[in-house]
Amino acid sequence: MRPELEVFIYVLLGIVGFLTLCFLSFYFLVFYYLKKLVNPKKRTFEELVEYEVKEKNFNRKWLEIPFLEMRTTSIYGYNLFGRFYENNPDSSKIMISLHGHNSCSVSQMKYLEMFFEGGFNVFIPDHRHSGFSEGPSVTFGVKEKTDVINWIDILQEKYPNAEFYVFGESMGAATGIMVSAEDKRIKSLVEYCGFANIPTLIGKHVKNDFLTKKLFWPAMRLLCKIIYGFDFGDSDPLGAMKKVSIPVLIMHSQADSVVGFENALLLKEAKPDADFVSFTDSIHARSMVKYPGQFKEAVLNFLFKNP
Repeated sequence: MRPELEVFIYVLLGIVGFLTLCFLSFYFLVFYYLKKLVNPKKRTFEELVEYEVKEKNFNRKWLEIPFLEMRTTSIYGYNLFGRFYENNPDSSKIMISLHGHNSCSVSQMKYLEMFFEGGFNVFIPDHRHSGFSEGPSVTFGVKEKTDVINWIDILQEKYPNAEFYVFGESMGAATGIMVSAEDKRIKSLVEYCGFANIPTLIGKHVKNDFLTKKLFWPAMRLLCKIIYGFDFGDSDPLGAMKKVSIPVLIMHSQADSVVGFENALLLKEAKPDADFVSFTDSIHARSMVKYPGQFKEAVLNFLFKNP
């Protein structure tokens, strides 16, 4: 073999090897990030209580509030758990309060007093792969949406005259938008610090629009279909918001570094008639903790205005 040809082959093999290494490294990085999102280590109820006490002023006395334990089986085959708080047996109003990513119903207990004051009975489900509910992964509302609608069916059967309202925090807010776009039984929606879609959510962290939309997102979507069996693209609160016809309150903090404030602006653009409340400096899902009076007033005023 001629020396020039031999050198060329070695150089070519080196380039191919380098590109293959880059390709595998990129997909490993995407898988690592995807796994943290979709299949995080499930935290126990006790761990979540400790977290809420440390980070969000959780009052352990809230655990003593009596509730009806509810269980069902998802159409996807796993067991689900939820808490029903009967504040006023004469009221037909049920607030469905939806928690965020890798959390559980305990995180929504800080809103109970607010909902009770508004005259609501309250139902708080543990989403799949959260709390006392089962399920192999988190799907960012894709399958959680169906589970919530199934819960509404169960509540409707148990309380035939019930009127349903939705409050969602973070991923629960995104799920709440998708539920409200499909289920016409929902009378109003409070959307707090939710995301518009997954590219907008991850773009806050990738910090490059081209890398997010042209490389990272397509690769993440492909791996999600292959490994976890669902289409990440179906998590589309922004598209769902355009179909929501009920009154909506959008709440978000400008200082949110987890789900950027731009998500709220996109959701507001999708539903121009939505009420909009922003906070200046509270971090993700902490506005109720830092500004309890302002937060409570905004939510109750909206709910009283849209009974």
